[in-house]
Amino acid sequence: MSKNKVKKRSSSSGKKSSILARVGITLGKLMIALIFTLGIFSIYLDAKIRKTFEGQRWHVPVQVYGQLQKLQLGERANLAELAESLIINGYNKVNYVTRVGQFSLSTNQLEIFQRPFDFVDSVNHGQQLMVEVVSDIVVALSVDQQAVAELTLEPQLLARLVPDNKEDRVLVALEEVPSQLIDTLLLIEDRGFYHHHGVSPLGIVRALINNIRAGRTVQGGSTLTQQLAKNMFLNRERTISRKIKEALMALILEFRYSKDQLLEAYINEVYLGQNYANGVYGFGLAAKFYFGKAINELTNAQMALLVAQVKGPSYYDPWRHPERAIERRDLVLRLMFEQHLLSLVDFEQAAESSLSIRPNRRLAKKNYPAYLQLVNAELNQHLSSFTQKSGIKVFTGFSHRSQQLLEQSVAQQLPRLERQYKQSGLEVAMVVTDIASGEIRALVGGRESGYAGFNRALNAKRHIGSLIKPAIYAAALERFHQYNFATILDDKAITLKSGSGNKWQPKNYDGKYRGQVSLIEGLVYSLNIPTINLGMSLGLDNVADAIKTLGFQHKLQMRPSVLLGAINMSPLDVNQLYLTIAAKGYAQKSHTITKILSANNEVLWQQQQLSEQRLSSNTAYLLDYALTQVTQIGTAKSLTWRLNNNKVAGKTGTSNALRDSWFVGYDNRLLVTTWLGKDNNAPTGLTGSSGALTLFADFMKKQGVVNRILEKPAGIVITLFEQQTGNAVTDDCANTVVYPAVRAGIITSKQCLQEKVDTRSWFEKVFGD
Repeated sequence: MSKNKVKKRSSSSGKKSSILARVGITLGKLMIALIFTLGIFSIYLDAKIRKTFEGQRWHVPVQVYGQLQKLQLGERANLAELAESLIINGYNKVNYVTRVGQFSLSTNQLEIFQRPFDFVDSVNHGQQLMVEVVSDIVVALSVDQQAVAELTLEPQLLARLVPDNKEDRVLVALEEVPSQLIDTLLLIEDRGFYHHHGVSPLGIVRALINNIRAGRTVQGGSTLTQQLAKNMFLNRERTISRKIKEALMALILEFRYSKDQLLEAYINEVYLGQNYANGVYGFGLAAKFYFGKAINELTNAQMALLVAQVKGPSYYDPWRHPERAIERRDLVLRLMFEQHLLSLVDFEQAAESSLSIRPNRRLAKKNYPAYLQLVNAELNQHLSSFTQKSGIKVFTGFSHRSQQLLEQSVAQQLPRLERQYKQSGLEVAMVVTDIASGEIRALVGGRESGYAGFNRALNAKRHIGSLIKPAIYAAALERFHQYNFATILDDKAITLKSGSGNKWQPKNYDGKYRGQVSLIEGLVYSLNIPTINLGMSLGLDNVADAIKTLGFQHKLQMRPSVLLGAINMSPLDVNQLYLTIAAKGYAQKSHTITKILSANNEVLWQQQQLSEQRLSSNTAYLLDYALTQVTQIGTAKSLTWRLNNNKVAGKTGTSNALRDSWFVGYDNRLLVTTWLGKDNNAPTGLTGSSGALTLFADFMKKQGVVNRILEKPAGIVITLFEQQTGNAVTDDCANTVVYPAVRAGIITSKQCLQEKVDTRSWFEKVFGD
C-alpha cells in the first residue's frame, strides 16, 4: 500500500471524527438547552400547579339551606308535616329503617336515619333519630337510642347558586367516598395508581391489550394523575404539546402531593354530565344529579353507572341513551366481579337492576326564586363575589311549609276574588316573618308560583294608604301627657292648602263626618279626617320621625297627604315597619340569612340577634291593644269569623281609587304583610278588608293561629274616661268608657258633664242587686 493511500485514509478518518465530534457537541448543546428549557418550563408549570392546587381550586356553588328545625320536648309538632318535609328533602319512606336517607312513620312515632351533615354548631356523621308525639306534643326524642331533650333535623337544600363558569359540584372528602366506588374507579381508570409516578408506560400497554381483547375501548391509557392535570389545568385539544404538558404536570403533581390528595382532587374535578347550562363535576354532585342521593347512599349498580360516565357523559347519557348506559354499566359490573369486588349474587342483582335514575334531569331547580332573590341581595351585602365562589353554605329562615301554604292561598284566593269582583290581572306580594327572630319564613313575589321575574315583594313601590296610621298614633301615644285613647279628635270637613296654593279636601272612606271621635276610634275604624287632624297637631316632622323610628330607612318628603298613606313603600318596607310594632316596640332587621359558613365550616358571617327598643313598652302595648281591636270591632272585624275568634292584630290599607289593597296582620308568632294590585296601577275594586285581608286569613287558617297575648306593663292602668270630654273621671260620672292608659299621664277630674243617676229601686238600694 502506498504512502498516498494511507494519507488519504487518515485524512478521511480525521474528517469523519471531526464531523462526529461537532455533531456530538451540537447535540450536547441542544440537549443542555432542551434540559434547561424543560427545567425552566417545569418551574413555570410547578408554580402554576401550586397556585391552583394549594389555593382555591374550584369555584364552588353557594349552597342555600332552609330553616334549621329544632325539636324540643314539650313543644308542638305534627308528624305528618315532618314526614312531608323529609320527602321534600329526598328521604325515602320505608317500613323499617336500615340505612341513611330513610324514615318510617307510625301513628305516634317517626324514625329517621339522618344523612351526614355539617350543622352550624356540630357535625353529624349519620345517626338514627326517633321522635314520639302524643296529641301534637313532643313527648320523647332520641339520637342513636340515647334520650335527648332536643335534636336538629337536616335542613332543606333550597338551591345551588352556580358561579359564572357554570361548573357545579359538591365537594366531598376522600373518607366520605365509599371504598367500593374508589376501588371501582381505580379498576377501570388506573389500576396502578398507587404504584406509578404520574405516567405509566405499562398502563398504556395494558390498556391497549385490554381494548384489543374487548374489541372496543374499555380502558384508557392515561393515569388518573394525567387526567387530573388535563381537567384542572389544560384544554381538551389533541396535540403533542398538550400531551407533553400533561405528562410534565402529572410528574410534578406526583412529586408535590400525596396519592390520597390527588385522588380526592380527581373525585371532585372529573366531568360527569351536563345539567342544562351547568356542567356536573365530581362524584359528589353526580350522585345527586343521576340518582338524587348522597354519595354514601349509592348501590353497586349506581356506583358502576357513575364510573361508566367518566368515559363519556354525553355518549352514555342514561336519559338520552339508556341502552348505551346499561351496556357500559354492565361492563363495569363484570370487571368488578372478575376482580372480586362483587360476589356472584351481588353482580347478578346489580346487572338485572334498572338504571334507577331520577325521572327529571333538571337538578335543584330554583323553586323559590322570589325568596332567593332576597337571599342573593343580602349575600352580596355580607360577602365579596370571590368569597361566594368558595363553596360556602348559607343558612336561612326559610320554612317550606309556610311557603307552600302561602302559595296555596294565592292560587286559591286570587281567582276567587277576580270572579267575585269581576276583575282580571290581579297581582300579589306576601311576606311572612317570624316576629321573635326577624327571620323571613316565606315570600311570594307574584301570583305565578316559581316565577323568577319582577319581584313585587321587593321592588313594587306602591301607596300604602291607611297602613301609615299606626305610626301617627304611636307618635301621639308616646306623648302620653297630651294624648290617650280617649282624647277627642275633630271629624269635620276640612280644607288644606299646599305651598303652591292648591286646595286639598280629604274625606273619610264612607264620606261621612261624625263631629268628634276618640283617638282610639280614629285608628280602629281607620278614619281619615281625625287622623289628619292628629297628624297636623303633632307636626309633620314628628310624624316623619315616628315613621323612621319604626324602621323606614328611605328619604321622606313630608306633606299632609302622607298622613293618609301617599307614600311609596314595597311590601318588604311595610313588613319592616310593622315588625317593630309586632315585636312590642323592639326593632330588628328582617332578614333571610341567619348564618354563612365556609367550606371548612368556619363562620364567615352571622346574624346578630340584637334588637333596639324604639317604642316605649307602654306605647307598644297601647298600639298592640288598638290593632287587636281593629280585628275585633274595626275595619278587619271579619277576621273574628274567618279565624274562629282566634286573637290576631292587624291593619287594613287602601290607596286612592282602590288601586292598592293592603293588610298587615300578626299573631303571637308570625307577621304577614299582604298586597294586592295591578301592575298597570289600574283600580282593583278591592279595599284592604275585601282583598288582602282574605289572603291573610286563608293563610293563617292553614298555618294555625297562635293567639296574640297582650302583656300589660306596670305603667299601664285601666282608666275610666268621660266620652264627650275625654277626661279621666271617677265612676260617679255618666257616659263613660274604659281604656288602658299610661298611669303617669292620667289626671283624674272630679267634675263631670253629667253625674251618674242611680236608677236602682229602693229595694235594690237596701238589699243590693
